[in-house]
Amino acid sequence: MTLALTNARVLTPDGWRNDLAVLLDGERIVDLLPLSDPRVGAATVHDLHGAMLLPGFIDTQVNGGGGVLFNDAPTVETIRRIGAAHRRYGTTGFLPTLISDSVDVMRAALAAVEQALAEGVPGVLGIHLEGPYLAPARKGVHDPKFFHTPGSEELALLCAPHRGVRLLTLAPERVPSASIGALAAAGVIVCAGHTAADYATMHAALAAGVRGFTHLFNAMTPLGSREPGVVGAAVEDADSWCGIIVDGHHVHPA
Repeated sequence: MTLALTNARVLTPDGWRNDLAVLLDGERIVDLLPLSDPRVGAATVHDLHGAMLLPGFIDTQVNGGGGVLFNDAPTVETIRRIGAAHRRYGTTGFLPTLISDSVDVMRAALAAVEQALAEGVPGVLGIHLEGPYLAPARKGVHDPKFFHTPGSEELALLCAPHRGVRLLTLAPERVPSASIGALAAAGVIVCAGHTAADYATMHAALAAGVRGFTHLFNAMTPLGSREPGVVGAAVEDADSWCGIIVDGHHVHPA
């Protein structure tokens, strides 16, 4: 069935538009059309009554929702509840995020996400493991009793074939470059976070396979005049991606 979404403020690459219809064919967006286009008239029309229409949000760091935390209950049902809660606010894709915990809990979380992906739980795209390979000096809310350097058995667990996205936040000064390279080669998206690394260490980690930064500015060495730190390495690197907490509290609005 072809469906035309009309009477909406549509977000486009050129900004908001009030004069467009969004044409859908099943689950796929086919086109953005002027309201006068004959294809709009031929479709089933759904009036959005002036609501905003924009692509669904993808959230790569979702610790919980719907009254549950992933660490407390790393199960398929928890993932389902988290996804349903966040979807109400426009998030259509997410990574359930496990903060630093025991290896047994990590195994349970990885298994739950694999099962959720196999069952087609709406919204789940993979998993984000935030720790436990982090720096005590930048621990944030993480419990440092779980912090350690990954051994061969854990690396094998993380590098095993998997469905969906597997994102791992680590402190590069706590993980050998060879291990970072092995993770990246296995398709794990390695991000730096909760790290006390200096600029040189971070620069080497980027060369080894780090592809991004978890909540830029927070829980990492700041930009200094003579020591650029992790922040300096992040903003300098053109190939990596930076997450940021845009609540006006964790980071200044400027």
